[in-house]
Amino acid sequence: MKIAIGIGELSGDLIASGLIKHIQKNYPDTQIIGITGPNCQKIGLKSSFNISELSVRGFFEVIYNYKRLSRFRNNFLNYLYEQKPDIYLGIDAPDFNFYIEKRLKRSGIKTYHMVCPSIWAWRKSRYKNFKKTFDHLFCIFAHEVKFLKNLKVKNFSFVGHPLANTFPILPEKKTSKDKLKLKHNGKIIALLPGSRNSEVVWNTDILLKTVQILNKELPNLLFMIPVTTSKNLYYLKYKKHTLGIDNLTLIHGHSHDILNAADISIIASGTATLEAVFLKKPMIIFYKLSSISYLLFKALLRSKFIGLPNILANKLISPEFVHKKASAEVISSKVLEMLNDSKYLKNIKTEFTKIHKAHKLDTNELICKKIFK
Repeated sequence: MKIAIGIGELSGDLIASGLIKHIQKNYPDTQIIGITGPNCQKIGLKSSFNISELSVRGFFEVIYNYKRLSRFRNNFLNYLYEQKPDIYLGIDAPDFNFYIEKRLKRSGIKTYHMVCPSIWAWRKSRYKNFKKTFDHLFCIFAHEVKFLKNLKVKNFSFVGHPLANTFPILPEKKTSKDKLKLKHNGKIIALLPGSRNSEVVWNTDILLKTVQILNKELPNLLFMIPVTTSKNLYYLKYKKHTLGIDNLTLIHGHSHDILNAADISIIASGTATLEAVFLKKPMIIFYKLSSISYLLFKALLRSKFIGLPNILANKLISPEFVHKKASAEVISSKVLEMLNDSKYLKNIKTEFTKIHKAHKLDTNELICKKIFK
């Protein structure tokens, strides 16, 4: 059997790599092709199509790069027509993958999509095209089951979140500190500006200003940033040097260990917030957009929250600051407040443990049972 996998960003690359490893081990006769990223490359998926070419953020940023993105998508689709896979699995990136899936389905190829688009947050009407677009949808968030049933969507199943299985219910902070060779005995704060180069450039200033404010308020702090690319590393080193920040450590990779070693995290909204949930780490979520993108985002948003922890809990358990509210002054003030609230820190572990247990299923095998039946 030949399976093609389509991903559009690093979170999808992480999910795909885990699934590919499971298929390689349990279904060894399967040929896998598709778009690759750093995690998929490590396990041997070679391809001339790489997610780095799809690294764009924001509504108008996508429009600006539309020609380039369309060319990549059409080249990939033509490649799939030539390869004739038995199955296509699109992971997240709905605007990219739905186009591919619909056309492959028309040509007789079995199509699956993993990660339900956030129709509970915006663009609800997309569910009407699910039946035409793919044969089956794999949902990874528990709250989506009731939502989709109410919409009378039938071609879906809940498989849990693949990341939930990579973290223990009771994570050991010391294990990560030892792995990172940390001897620091003060508070550790993880800073996660995002994985894309554009996100790092966009979000770094607010994080480093927060560092400067906190350094004036608290002694003996250590800040850590996990870096995904050499380009990001160069940029962050330059910013660190320019501002003269000595207690900031940049580490290539090891985002999970950095989160686990930290006492609190400041995270640009995204998959990293879910990783922090599974590690039971308190966090502050922020989301910066261009003014025009923000106005569109605000007009389309149906959810009360932007952060996954709050969406999954259906209440505000992790502070979130969007656009102009996401300032270094506001964020640093909230960090100080949270670090001094022992009752909150204890409660957040309880809330995150509930979410973790609800999403800890044998995700990869549940998917394989469906596509290999």
